[in-house]
Amino acid sequence: MSSSVDHRSPASERAARRRHLPLTGVLFWAAVTAIAVFVLAPLLVVAASAVTSTGYLTFPPQGFSLEWFGAAFRNSSFIDGLATSVRLGLLATAICVVCGTLAAYAIARVPGRLTAWLEQVFLSPLLLPSAVLGLGLLQVLSLSGWRGYFLGGLLAHVIVASPFVVRAVLAGLRQMDPRIVEASQSLGAGPVRTFLTVVLPSIGPSIASGAVFAFVISFDEAVVTLFLVGPQFETLPVTIFTYVQYSNDPSVAAISTVIVIFCAVLVGVMNKLQGGKSER
Repeated sequence: MSSSVDHRSPASERAARRRHLPLTGVLFWAAVTAIAVFVLAPLLVVAASAVTSTGYLTFPPQGFSLEWFGAAFRNSSFIDGLATSVRLGLLATAICVVCGTLAAYAIARVPGRLTAWLEQVFLSPLLLPSAVLGLGLLQVLSLSGWRGYFLGGLLAHVIVASPFVVRAVLAGLRQMDPRIVEASQSLGAGPVRTFLTVVLPSIGPSIASGAVFAFVISFDEAVVTLFLVGPQFETLPVTIFTYVQYSNDPSVAAISTVIVIFCAVLVGVMNKLQGGKSER
């Protein structure tokens, strides 16, 4: 009695599976395409409206003109808001990186259930609705006299953005081999020296990733900031929100397009740098 042996290669088996499941593949890519269109459509509409030649926002654009980009950068309100947002984002990111990295390192080193409890505390701003968090900060900063000032906005943005640094650094610490810390300490290095010379270089990409996300979150934050603005403090997202209530010219679409491109380039450069480090 003879038995037949299947000599099909792995490539032929994969091709056979694709032939047997054509509908599943079609549905999968249709769903991916629909999600991508749903996410990107608002950005494409804004970018297209920024190059219209008409004096009002319209889609599809009527003609083609770049004059509204020049008009946006000649608008002093946009420029002042942009300067405030950049300065606020950089300072908030610096504070978040220092405090978030130290907090994540402490969370990763504490034993038992305390780890989960501390992680929940530091990540709790992610769980609160922005309106609730903004209202709470409004009450606290009003009592302290910081509402409507840059310092109050900085404190709010640190609270909003720091969880992203904590989460990114925690992920890096959990992927790090703990034996390198033990080896450093066994060779006579103290806790501070071990942290500076061993731990920080190992989690550098995670810190950089958290810093990029913190800056983008701070730069783009509008809901919480709306509760805290004043004559001496107004960020670019709040300026845009106020501007569209009283004006309909495409300059607001132009400055919004610049923001989207800037954030996309920033995240793309960060991904490229992280990819190069992981390959090395």
